[in-house]
Amino acid sequence: MTEIAIAESQIERELIPVQVDASHTPFSWSAAIAGAVAATAVSLLVIALGSGIGLSFASPYGAGPSVVSLTIAAAVWLVMAQTMGFASGGYLAARLRSPAFDGVPGETMFRDAAQGLVVWAIGVIAMAVIVGGLGILAAGTTARVAAGAATGAATATRSDATAATPTEYFVDLMLRPAPGTSETVGAASSPAQPSALDSETRAEVTRVVLHGVSQAGLDDNDRYLAQVVSARTGLPPDEAKRRVAMVESKVRDAVNEAADKTAKAAAYFSFWTFMSLLFGGVAATLAGILGGQLRDGEGRLAQAG
Repeated sequence: MTEIAIAESQIERELIPVQVDASHTPFSWSAAIAGAVAATAVSLLVIALGSGIGLSFASPYGAGPSVVSLTIAAAVWLVMAQTMGFASGGYLAARLRSPAFDGVPGETMFRDAAQGLVVWAIGVIAMAVIVGGLGILAAGTTARVAAGAATGAATATRSDATAATPTEYFVDLMLRPAPGTSETVGAASSPAQPSALDSETRAEVTRVVLHGVSQAGLDDNDRYLAQVVSARTGLPPDEAKRRVAMVESKVRDAVNEAADKTAKAAAYFSFWTFMSLLFGGVAATLAGILGGQLRDGEGRLAQAG
């Protein structure tokens, strides 16, 4: 193997004249940046194609593939998009790099592989900056929406359906009239249609529930809700306390379930991001080697001709 490497080096020296320039580096930043831009463009192109295919199969009525199937397909497609994109970028950067022979025996292949790997690194950093910027904007928007929802929940009334929030369901569940409760209208008795709480009382109940969600449970000072529930629903005090405890448990379960889903989604996202970056880096490196070999082969043919 050593004799073959020396022979190849001698052939390169004979066919391609070496010009030693201390200020010149065999690495080309312009080629690397061009390859990174090309890799990003190809990746976005493939991702856009996959999004179109996925949306064509998705159905809001449940007739299409399941959410799990679509998620797995999207993750695999992302890996393929990164692989194709960075393979294109690494190959392009290696073909654009000059000179073909660096003047260092046995280093040409390594330099081409490094050129492709740097294309991958530039592309990853650029994508991370873009995704980070979009994430900051999304977080700011989410915070504003959440603040608006909390404010709306604090001032909402039962007649204002547009101000409903997920917490409103638990408030309604807590204040739901007891079965069989009746009220007197004139001289007749009819099924209960309790009058709605005034806006201030309902807003206070909503704030207490929101605080309980943020604290993973109601404080002891907030147990007076049982009195409000008893007066609103007609339940005995003990039943009202049990209802408050039941709603508190449901709120806690809902929060834990949402946190569990978020953690699993983050874990899946991290794993598939790792896989896509890994395949992209390997593809860029191998494509750089291939591009360099083809470039040097065409250079030798041109010199021989």
